[in-house]
Amino acid sequence: MNILQLTKLLVCFFILQQGTYAQGIFQRKEPKVLVKSGPYLGIQSGRFYAAELGLERQWRRSEQLLESKTNALHMGVNYTYDFSHLNPVLGYDLGFWHKEATIGLTYGLNLCMRTNFDQYRMGICPTVGIKIMQFHIQTGYHILYPFTQNSQIFDSNTIFLSARFLWVNNRKKR
Repeated sequence: MNILQLTKLLVCFFILQQGTYAQGIFQRKEPKVLVKSGPYLGIQSGRFYAAELGLERQWRRSEQLLESKTNALHMGVNYTYDFSHLNPVLGYDLGFWHKEATIGLTYGLNLCMRTNFDQYRMGICPTVGIKIMQFHIQTGYHILYPFTQNSQIFDSNTIFLSARFLWVNNRKKR
């Protein structure tokens, strides 16, 4: 076999390989996205107990169970009653969480606002949790402004443990 024949053979092999690669690209299927949404109901425990009610939208990208990645947006309201000071506290949360695999922790961040109907406090809340089916258990730390705790400012949960249940009333595959 001379150099010219070897070159022709390599060029044919290269063209055949590129054609197979291009065919694979055109036939590749994008992973489906499963979107679930619905209301959630929960309880938050810290220095005070709080009832939670809200809406959540989750989307999971992957057909394979062990390689799925789940993200969610949620917004909700919670209500606390401080019996020691006879002080109700209403809270609003808007947040996002991410879960890397089917079995793993959720990592999230919430924007939050608390009010006792005279004053308000705003801040952020990083969270870590675990989600099993429709149950989501999280723990987090509210960093609320103003930071000082004195008799002029109402008190709210700082470190908390939250348990939520999501009722899925809308499920779509895209």
